[in-house]
Amino acid sequence: MALLEQEVGLKRGALYHHIGNKESLLYEISRTQLEHMVGIASKIVEETPDEAECFRRLARALLRNIADHRLEWTVHYRDFNALTGERLEHVLELRRRYSEIWQRVYASGVERGILQPAEPRVAVLGILGMFNYSYLWIEAEGRLGTDRIADLYCDIFLRGVLLPPHPAPPAAEE
Repeated sequence: MALLEQEVGLKRGALYHHIGNKESLLYEISRTQLEHMVGIASKIVEETPDEAECFRRLARALLRNIADHRLEWTVHYRDFNALTGERLEHVLELRRRYSEIWQRVYASGVERGILQPAEPRVAVLGILGMFNYSYLWIEAEGRLGTDRIADLYCDIFLRGVLLPPHPAPPAAEE
């Protein structure tokens, strides 16, 4: 709160007048970022029928957002479980919705025979864990860039679950 007071130039009393309390601020930070990512992910899925490419686009968007909003994600990941009641339920619902978007992409890839038939929820939580932990070290203007790091993560993940392409059946003889 002291850092926030300094950043916005308000004393604690004035700050609480605008935000209510710490839980209200935590909720707004978490809700805003999660709703934004659910919206972005939904749009990416609508626009990208190829599951492997969809994973890459989802990954790039997530990592870019984490890097661009590192402080917000740090607050969210460290403290969201301090929320209570309806606020906690709403944040958990948004997290579930976001994860389910990724799970549907994975399940579609399994159905089309390009991804291994692993448990979609576990596979997705694994890759999201790789991304979510990056709030500790990612820099928006880092040496590799967020898209490159996202692609590296996707390569690690997808090479572990992509099935080799099926060879084309031999041409029928006439």
